[in-house]
Amino acid sequence: MSGELTLGLNQYTHSASACLLDAEGEILIALSKERLTRKKHDGGDVAELVRHTLEQCNVSLNDIGLVVANNHLFRVDAFESTLHWAQALNQYRPSYLDQHNLLPRIEKHELSHHLAHAWSAFPFCPFEKGLIVVMDGMGNTKEEAERTGDYFHSDLSLPKSENFKEVPDSNAFSNGKGWREGESVYRFEGHDLELLFKRWICENTPTLLYNYGFENMESLGAVYSRISSHIFGDWNSCGKVMGMAPWAEKWNQGKKENQPDWILRGPLEKLEVNWERLRSTAHPNEWSDSQNHPLYAQLSSDLQRDLEKTVLDFLKGLQEKTGEKNLCLVGGVALNCALNGRLAMEAGFENVFVPPWPGDDGLAVGCALYGYSQKNAFQKPTASPYLGTQFDDQEILESLSRYQSWVECYLSPDATSAIADELAEGKTVATFRGPAEFGPRALGNRSILADPRVEDMVDRINSAIKKREGFRPFAPVVRAESVKDYFDFQGSSPFMSFTAQVKNKCLPAITHVDGSARLQTLAREENPDFDDLLIAFEKRTGIPILLNTSFNLAGEPLVETPENAIQTFLDSELDLLVLGKYLVRKKSFPSDLEAIPIHAPGNAEMISDQEGEPLNVRISSAGRTHDSDALELGIWEACDGKASISEIQAWFQEEHGESAEGVQSRLKRLWQKRLIKFQHPEKIPI
Repeated sequence: MSGELTLGLNQYTHSASACLLDAEGEILIALSKERLTRKKHDGGDVAELVRHTLEQCNVSLNDIGLVVANNHLFRVDAFESTLHWAQALNQYRPSYLDQHNLLPRIEKHELSHHLAHAWSAFPFCPFEKGLIVVMDGMGNTKEEAERTGDYFHSDLSLPKSENFKEVPDSNAFSNGKGWREGESVYRFEGHDLELLFKRWICENTPTLLYNYGFENMESLGAVYSRISSHIFGDWNSCGKVMGMAPWAEKWNQGKKENQPDWILRGPLEKLEVNWERLRSTAHPNEWSDSQNHPLYAQLSSDLQRDLEKTVLDFLKGLQEKTGEKNLCLVGGVALNCALNGRLAMEAGFENVFVPPWPGDDGLAVGCALYGYSQKNAFQKPTASPYLGTQFDDQEILESLSRYQSWVECYLSPDATSAIADELAEGKTVATFRGPAEFGPRALGNRSILADPRVEDMVDRINSAIKKREGFRPFAPVVRAESVKDYFDFQGSSPFMSFTAQVKNKCLPAITHVDGSARLQTLAREENPDFDDLLIAFEKRTGIPILLNTSFNLAGEPLVETPENAIQTFLDSELDLLVLGKYLVRKKSFPSDLEAIPIHAPGNAEMISDQEGEPLNVRISSAGRTHDSDALELGIWEACDGKASISEIQAWFQEEHGESAEGVQSRLKRLWQKRLIKFQHPEKIPI
């Protein structure tokens, strides 16, 4: 295996990722940095990500023959080749053009942003030829894209169609300002690409800086991010903007502000942005003020409407000019499933495909495949999203053993039936089985599942489980052969890439306020275990559909480890956790006051003000911190691993006059927050 593997990296300022290919060009593993660091959209340095990727595949640096990266960090001069690779990745943020600055003795190449996006998508298309459209916030600068060479590869070096169009034309680039990729179009057949269209976005000095300057550029993705920042203070909350848009009519009761309602207008080649509208609507970053919600919803709705019109008109024109029947969408804008749903129905293409990783995390896949194709015969890889980490029974049991105080688990002779029973009774179930999905959406292996027929399920999951905004909708997963019975949709949507209108009114939990749903269609060969569950659920309820949302809490990435899964399960009101082959339930606080002794791991500190006066007590355990008071601290300290509940109650009753019920209530609270635990034998009983 020595020197036969290809490593793709997205060392970007956000959504950093890694992808490892074997000698035949198949993906061994693909991972996002956020899953490891638990910081959503985490980017930049990837040393730990690379190390983890190699460990998961039981390989070393010696097994890698080629590294290809998309790099968008600050470039520095070369440094000594003797510097350890992890130090290089962490501290120096290198360019991949220099042969001495990263992963010594391994051949390295760099790929431009939009070309990496294209290569992350078209090799997985279910058709051999068509158009690839890249739409995102911003890509490489024009200066970088033109700097092709032995180690830097840009789409500007591709063959250009005789009808190639560059916007703006070459005369505009002499104004002294920088320009970045906004949207690009390619034609492909097999693994050959030609460039059809590219729109460059001027890097204007921002008049009002939100999070990043790119939000003031005029690409489709940048404007959408600008709205996201304006409303939520986070440029990466575009999914919330899309989800809120259909609420505008209801929240505004059909009324609009007395102002121009457009945000984007004109053809894409001459796109206008209504910056005044963006600056003047409500107050920025004030989602917490409910009075702003109708204004924010209208802003979102108008943006979504204008985005759909702009892109639809552009792609209709492309289809008419080229005659191509197949379309592949990629880039951050391709995460907009409402847009994709309209394109699939109205753009004039017979087939529309979106990969499971259309955003910047997918760049690592594109880099790896491009690098491999330059040295080997091109082979179409398997289009599966299940490319992440997988854990064996021993690793799962080790995690469960650390949480014996809070969970109990068992093996069911027919786990699928047991899960289907729970779901049919209106329970919520989290699944952690098989390899993790790569990409932003849970597709059955790291999912929260529920009955789509339950009227209040949306409110229950949003408030008590996910702990997020109440307007957020949930997606259905449906067996592929039953799609037409329940949804107005042609074709397949295995990666939740398209919305469709819901035909059946018995599915309120997955039907958005506008009657749509973000659809996941499931063919049996894609995930047989998940399909078995849908079959079992249909036998009990008559419908082959489940509500499927990602297994995480608000603001967190998908769970990555069994420990993440258990912690999320305990921190929410989920009813059941499926952890590998084990069914896991929450324990109740013991009623037996003479139960096994209670132990308090961790440490405590007093938090004081500037004058030294005590404010509160902070208790820390297992990476979690909780503010408490002096009485609770005393009870916590009494949990020394020897005393039982009844003994602690008796002592505080005698010494401090606290009631037994009051002490037990404090103990229960500490236990629920996992600040105290019961002493257990080493092995968890199954």
